Amino acid sequence: MFFAVLLPFFAACYIFAAAFLKKKTFAWEIGTAAVGLAFLNIVSMAFNNVFGGQVYSLFLLPFVSLNGIDYDWRLHLETTEIFLAVFIVFCALMSLLFVKDFLAREKMNSFVVFLLGLVSFLIVGIGAKNMFQFFVGWDLSALFAYLLLMLFHEKQAVRQSGVNFLIWHTLSDVPLFCVFFLLAQKTGSFFIASFDPNSLAAFQGTEAVVFAVLILLSVSAKLFLFGTNIFVSQTAGICVPALSFIAPTALGGLGVYVLYIFFPFIEENATVRTVFIVWGGLTAVAGLLTAAVQTNIKVLLCQLLMGQFGFVLTVFGLIGRDAAFCAYIALITPMTGLILCAGTVIQAMQSEEDLSRMGGLKKYLPFSFWSMTLFCVCCVGFPQIGNSAVVLDMYAVLNERALNEGCLFLTLYLFALAFVFSRLLFKIFLAEPKFSATIGTKIEQPSKIESLPLMILLLLSFFQNKVFEQSVLPDLSGALSAKVMVCLLLGAYGLPAGIYFFKRKEQKGQPPIPLVQKLNRFCLKGFYLTDFYQVVFVRSFMALAELAWRFAGSEMLTENLPKALKKTAEKLQKTHSGKPSDFLVWSLAGLFVLIFSLMFLLIRG
Repeated sequence: MFFAVLLPFFAACYIFAAAFLKKKTFAWEIGTAAVGLAFLNIVSMAFNNVFGGQVYSLFLLPFVSLNGIDYDWRLHLETTEIFLAVFIVFCALMSLLFVKDFLAREKMNSFVVFLLGLVSFLIVGIGAKNMFQFFVGWDLSALFAYLLLMLFHEKQAVRQSGVNFLIWHTLSDVPLFCVFFLLAQKTGSFFIASFDPNSLAAFQGTEAVVFAVLILLSVSAKLFLFGTNIFVSQTAGICVPALSFIAPTALGGLGVYVLYIFFPFIEENATVRTVFIVWGGLTAVAGLLTAAVQTNIKVLLCQLLMGQFGFVLTVFGLIGRDAAFCAYIALITPMTGLILCAGTVIQAMQSEEDLSRMGGLKKYLPFSFWSMTLFCVCCVGFPQIGNSAVVLDMYAVLNERALNEGCLFLTLYLFALAFVFSRLLFKIFLAEPKFSATIGTKIEQPSKIESLPLMILLLLSFFQNKVFEQSVLPDLSGALSAKVMVCLLLGAYGLPAGIYFFKRKEQKGQPPIPLVQKLNRFCLKGFYLTDFYQVVFVRSFMALAELAWRFAGSEMLTENLPKALKKTAEKLQKTHSGKPSDFLVWSLAGLFVLIFSLMFLLIRG
């Protein structure tokens, strides 16, 4: 367990120290070796857990004792935590392999250090046994994700995108903080994994709905972060391997894990589960509509990812947390592969990301074409491959409850998803070439090192449904009726139907219909919700931050603020009542203020 958890962190510290002292170091080799050893170790832990039922717990450092309960800082990994950690470390390894010939050498040290730090603190959050440790792991993960996104901070668009990312993440901690407070008030414990009968009965009726909505507000803001125009409209300079790891795996994994560990509190409440289904369904549709009109390849994939997370929320409400966790794993592997495939296209096109300036790349990049096509097939529920096991489970539940409308909606969703994927493939590979002849002569195939992680991810995406059928999901052999098979094939048919549609449309060369143009503009604007977010949240917050910074003198930062914090700490020590909820409030509030303060310094730097 030591190698799986602490080796990446120590490797990051060593590389950072060597770079700080201006000593020559093999950052990529050291980082890849550390993550590779961690992956092998955690895979062996997974086998021991599955076949031997072994649970891993690693004591790190003492924390605090209240009311006779020891709240220590430790990593406690059971089946779900180990399974998620395996995918996190695996995707980190794939990103490191992909980046070898993709990233400029002067950026390699920073990339490796930030990626290793992100992996380490993700596992710290996943393996938390108290809420304070979980909160620290969550926010430090966001901080390292911010540093990865800001790898090309000299570009103004990247700086703006990174600042917005960190601000939104910090603001979205507020409802999560309220959830922790409610949980501590009800159960009298910091432990987030202690689902005893008394804890499960803590929230009933309206309280359960409030509890669920608070969780959804916080987690949805983080899960859908990359699907919001406020952020992804400035992703042109963000490194593709960083985007592929941060968006689906790192923050998405931690967000789904939050829903997973809190779901037992609310799964018996029909109203709450309906909230999950409706919220997830609307998000899935919104993600598809906004992705269908995008021309930037990164933006399109990020908004498809947002729609896929909506699909996971729907599975939470419809089936339960085990199937939802499978849906998430079935999502991240092909979507990570798609983003990395997009990286090979962008690199071959000399950093061009606009779909309207591509076309005809199939003969130049056949490996990328077939890889992206197969990754798309793995996302649309094609029978016996990709995410078909989870989709089949959804059809089984809908048929069991005689919800024919639900079956129809699911089929239409899969067809629309495949249709959007077909537009992506057509614009890049099958349309008439839109690039200049000089670019065409410079297009190169992805290197062998870049191709290796794509092939591994593709194999894993193809056969992951067999793993789910044999492990977590129920026996679905009787669920594959003729009706369900037709629905699965109709959903996947959106891929060839879309390619045929766009090919015919290009051949006819018809001018766009004004009504369709208005609809496209409406979807492209994110239904104008992003403008609302900017006015209500982002602009007002940035104005307040700028005002505070102008009037914050050096004396206030270096003398007055430390003295005030010292006096506050002394008063809290004298007046502390010993209640876990009070200690939780003050601890998390202090951490929240600290991260806000650091955020301003990062923005200025």
